[in-house]
Amino acid sequence: MNHRLLRSRALMATMFVAILAVSACGSSDSGDSSRSPKQSTILDADQAKAEVNEVLGAIPAVSGETTRGIEGRVITIGGTGSATRGGQDTLPGLDVGAKARIERANREGGVNGYTFNYVGFEDDHATPNESLQAVQSLVKSDKVFALVPYAALAGSSSDYLLKEKVPSFGWLTQDFCTWDKNPYMFSTTGQTNCANPLPGKAVGVTGPLQSYIDETGKKPADVKLAVYGANDPSSKAGLNGLAAAGEALGMDVVYAQTDLPSAVEPQLSDYTPIAQKLVSSGANLIVGTTVVPTTLAVLGALKGLGYQGDSFAGIPIEALLQSPQTAAIVDGVYAGVGATGGIPLLAPEEFNQVQDDLDAIGSDAPAEGIGTVTGYWAADLFLQALAAVDGPVTAEKVTNVLNDGSFQYTGIEGVTCSNTYPVGRVLPSLCAGLLKYDAAGKTLDALTEYKALGGYAIVDAK
Repeated sequence: MNHRLLRSRALMATMFVAILAVSACGSSDSGDSSRSPKQSTILDADQAKAEVNEVLGAIPAVSGETTRGIEGRVITIGGTGSATRGGQDTLPGLDVGAKARIERANREGGVNGYTFNYVGFEDDHATPNESLQAVQSLVKSDKVFALVPYAALAGSSSDYLLKEKVPSFGWLTQDFCTWDKNPYMFSTTGQTNCANPLPGKAVGVTGPLQSYIDETGKKPADVKLAVYGANDPSSKAGLNGLAAAGEALGMDVVYAQTDLPSAVEPQLSDYTPIAQKLVSSGANLIVGTTVVPTTLAVLGALKGLGYQGDSFAGIPIEALLQSPQTAAIVDGVYAGVGATGGIPLLAPEEFNQVQDDLDAIGSDAPAEGIGTVTGYWAADLFLQALAAVDGPVTAEKVTNVLNDGSFQYTGIEGVTCSNTYPVGRVLPSLCAGLLKYDAAGKTLDALTEYKALGGYAIVDAK
């Protein structure tokens, strides 16, 4: 993996709190430090679907015959999102992942009698004005049928996309933090970046913690879990989700506080007091829902105090092993992947198809780039939904197929993860994978496959 990609992964991880910790979402209420295990039930996908429907209600079918972007048997689509920010890559491969998957569909003869004209991808540079301009340009000038992908860090186009009836596939933007208010938005990661997906509920995904239990052989009752977070909605959501997941597994959640500054607030000059609180809790597993610099600061302080338990450092970032200082901090620390897709370290053979599809369009983008997987997944979801449409395609038919409560997205083994819709608009998929940093070998060691594991923990929020 090249250094440009490594820097991009580090920057991307710093920007998006929701995927730094194990994949989790929940209420925006902050946690407290004296939670006791609730022994809550771990729900499977069908049970979680029922819970979501009970809280949010069904999504009414939409009516109309919107055929913008359809000429005969050819459907025009395009994508937009935050491929770069401040001149630096944020989501490597975001501009080509969808095209690679779409062009393979064309080579295979199309889907449901239709082929595709992929007009390209517009980078919004993570700015609100450029995001809206890109969306409007694709819809009005290029007349796209759908946005594939739509992954705008500063996106605020939900009202416009609703008015124009544009099915949109992707993640990241707050425009996906919706249910029936905009039925055309289809996230590939649920609402992992949303502060309050289920009002009054904390939602956790147990897979990443389950993979830790399975790999270490520890009994859940012997795990004393501490979760630390920052003073912002996404971090609080992640903290509550992790606490709920730990409690559902039978762990003793001994600490759950969001008492660290957010990414936009002045940072602490010394993280030792936080580390002391974590150690004093008696925790033997410590997980954070903070941005990378804060996570590293806490982990460094823990090692300075001689903490001997286990820790998670969020998503795997090989660049951390290139610096002796950061390598020493993350040595022996676990990292997990979840809702945003797999990585070749966990599924090298499965990524060969992604690489072949990139080669076919002449792209040198990394198959393992999180942007590549984002676009590829968005396109695959769109194509599977299109295949389920009966009769001539309209925007309304595609939308209703995904929202009628029975649609099953079949994941690409090792790359993307299966999910049901419309619950997939709220809850992330259940796939997880576990890795561990080895400073001496300068490697991230894959401990498990990227596969479906665990279930959902949905409890009343505190």
